[in-house]
Amino acid sequence: MFIAATSFYKKLTHQRSRNIANAIIPYIKSGDTLLDFGCGNFLLGKELTEIKPGLKVTGVDVIADQNLDLETIYQSAFLEFKQYDQGSLPYPDESFDLALASSSLHHTDDPEFYVQELQRILKPGGHLIIVEEMYLNFIDRIWISAQDYVLNNLKKGVPIPLEFRSYKHYVKYFKSTGFRIINESSIRPCFPYMHHYIFYLQKP
Repeated sequence: MFIAATSFYKKLTHQRSRNIANAIIPYIKSGDTLLDFGCGNFLLGKELTEIKPGLKVTGVDVIADQNLDLETIYQSAFLEFKQYDQGSLPYPDESFDLALASSSLHHTDDPEFYVQELQRILKPGGHLIIVEEMYLNFIDRIWISAQDYVLNNLKKGVPIPLEFRSYKHYVKYFKSTGFRIINESSIRPCFPYMHHYIFYLQKP
């Protein structure tokens, strides 16, 4: 859509990506192979490779975001993008050192299924970084759902099932899958300053 093509919108998305990258970079090592699940415009993946030389990021999404710069990706030895249909991730078991789901789980029809898929493609002892809006109560859920619906309708083709989960649900679910919670923090990456939880998890 027109708004997502404006310089103001792009400036905000760049700021958001930089802020999230700076928040999660302590969890990433140079030389890691990282799957960016629901990578969208892939700005976050590119930011991470600029901060961590040698990091290889594979972005996967069900759409090609209208602001996705495929030419830059194709010219990079450290970036790869794959578009795929919903369902099981198109990678073998234990393929990646690290996986990232940044504000993408609520865009799926089954967040729990994709947490399990991300666990599947991680190597033993690998790590999963979750950056996600999680509600604390009913009013909070309505608020973040309304903001997400409006903001994502500014772009073409973005799935908006609004499958948000509560903070308590995710903490309980992560533990039930066998993930170990190494660290937890939060961030408000840019306007409209929606609260995002950050979980750094380790696969057994």
